[in-house]
Amino acid sequence: MVARRQFLAGVAIGAGALSACSEITSSSGGDRIAAALDQGGRLLDVEALEDALVGSSYLGTGGGGSLSEARELIASDLAAGHKFSAIPVSGLADDDRVACPYGLASLAPTSEDMQARLDAIENQVEEPVQAAFEALERHLDQKFAGVILGEIGPLSLAEGLSIAARLGVPALDADTVGRAVPEINQHSVKVAGVPLTPIGAATPFGDEMVIGTLGDPTRAEDILRSVAVVSRECGVADSPITGKQAKTEGTLVTGSLSLAISIGKAVREAKAAGNDPIEAARAAGDGYLLFTGVVAGTEWADQDGFLQGKVTLDGTGDFVGQSFETDVKNEHLIARRDGVVVATCPDLISLIDLESGDGVVNPDYENGQSIAVLGFKSDPIWRSEAGLAVFSPRYVGYDLDYVPIEELVSGAA
Repeated sequence: MVARRQFLAGVAIGAGALSACSEITSSSGGDRIAAALDQGGRLLDVEALEDALVGSSYLGTGGGGSLSEARELIASDLAAGHKFSAIPVSGLADDDRVACPYGLASLAPTSEDMQARLDAIENQVEEPVQAAFEALERHLDQKFAGVILGEIGPLSLAEGLSIAARLGVPALDADTVGRAVPEINQHSVKVAGVPLTPIGAATPFGDEMVIGTLGDPTRAEDILRSVAVVSRECGVADSPITGKQAKTEGTLVTGSLSLAISIGKAVREAKAAGNDPIEAARAAGDGYLLFTGVVAGTEWADQDGFLQGKVTLDGTGDFVGQSFETDVKNEHLIARRDGVVVATCPDLISLIDLESGDGVVNPDYENGQSIAVLGFKSDPIWRSEAGLAVFSPRYVGYDLDYVPIEELVSGAA
């Protein structure tokens, strides 16, 4: 199994929470961060980073990796003195270039023979995602002005922010999805008709490669997946687009980092004031409360490189006597209340733990766990014909047409 855009190689600092780091004391960074601040960028302090991670657990729709591991990764970078910064897409010059780094991790068991061969390799690389990013810079003979966030999910977001901080460049206030998704094919740059190539790739064993062209854009998923399987993991940097391309409407999901921060801030402030953090998050994201209940059961299987399954809830509060079910392919894709569809991909379906106020990452549920389900509208990119061609109920195997969440909720009320 391959988990898309998982963080691969950060150095954790044990169980320390992000909040344990009181300030950014970095002397790292340089001209690219300074330039970003002059172009409307901002430094991200500890509070903003924590807000971003919490908000990303709402937007991650059950995918995008562990929130606790994301906190550990960012905390380790803060402890190392790295600076975090962000820049709006509008702050890029037309001839700047940015790229999207992320990781693929194989969850398939490694044979004893292969494990022994891999362990015997001497030139092992601690940071394959960073190695892929730097390999692509060398290939293009141009330093990147910033990092495109791959997707908005806790560990995926943390990885993008971490790589930017370690390289001394800003993260773009934009990503390629606006949420977490199962496949590389669900990529706004690809949907916009802009090539993902050249693509840099690196393994933990010193292998570096650049994919110059693809016979078909969908081949990126197959090629990079195979590298991850034979290497356990693979760092990737794709979509080395220009500032002009990044600023073209429909190429990126803009403002997604700011949205994550605003949702996380709303949750934090509601908790501090003794208010309902779930309602605060719903309002901040202009979303919908789809259900409240307790986990009644889950089903999980590894199929074709994806975590596939189902989460079932029994209703509580206003939903007593009702049932709720989500179908999962890494992320929540289809939601039904009493058998009636109330939300589908590409719109967002997020299960939130009522005790902590954090989004739950699949498959980390316990029977009896109290859950709220929120739905959010997808970015307009995914509601276009090109977007729905690669991310819709029919694309992921359901005999359903896409209906916007606002229409489904209105009809189910």
